[in-house]
Amino acid sequence: QPAAESIGALYPPSYSSFAGGAPPRTAAARVARALVRAPYRLRYGNRDAAPPPASGSGRVLAGGGGPGQRLERRAGAGWEVWGLEPNAAAAAAARARLSLPEERIAVVSVEQAQLPPADFDLVTMSHVLEHLPGPVDVLRNVAHWLRPGGRLRIWLPNVESLESRIFRRYWFGLDVPRHLYHFAPRTIELALERAGLSLVELRPQLQASSLAGSVSHLAGAVRHRETTTHSSPGYYASLPVASLAAAAGGAAVMDVVAERR
Repeated sequence: QPAAESIGALYPPSYSSFAGGAPPRTAAARVARALVRAPYRLRYGNRDAAPPPASGSGRVLAGGGGPGQRLERRAGAGWEVWGLEPNAAAAAAARARLSLPEERIAVVSVEQAQLPPADFDLVTMSHVLEHLPGPVDVLRNVAHWLRPGGRLRIWLPNVESLESRIFRRYWFGLDVPRHLYHFAPRTIELALERAGLSLVELRPQLQASSLAGSVSHLAGAVRHRETTTHSSPGYYASLPVASLAAAAGGAAVMDVVAERR
């Protein structure tokens, strides 16, 4: 693993999670996207939606929230939104997007944050846990921040997925050296248990970025050319395959819901 003092260099301003999001799609693109996502949604429903708080009001904390796209959707659903983002520019973009005061989007990493106990109804971490040097300790912090019965929702790669087994060293989910740990369904369940959290639900996440990136890595290896990103055409070409794989339960990314005991 990289030394703690050198990790910051692995996340330059151009890092994808700090970007402001994709441009608006045309009506035709939205229809095409809905059609290719249909197999997944027929089985799992609209897993991309940000549901409103069960009690009509609630406080959500996004760990590693980037420039705030997900928090914006949560705010639109009625949540009081808070965030932790170690990148100052991304945190500032999130505050501007949501018109929030500085304390609501703190410039701090999830593992270094100090927050009041039992203060949140929901904590979310999208592709964050695998980047952290102490994932179980972070999960213990999250359990401390959640109210009794509060929930954690995380998204992270599945190292036991079919995609991982097919692409092996070229699997996009490895993301060496930024991903410090890799999880399978059983290992994330054990990590949650050790932190005082109970697994409620584990489903595949529908997204084609991993498959498109894996294909790009493999193509780069064949051409003896290093690649770190994938193209938009590659993403859209991969989406039907990713949708069918996710509908069959074989997606490369896990969507995990846990609850504080």
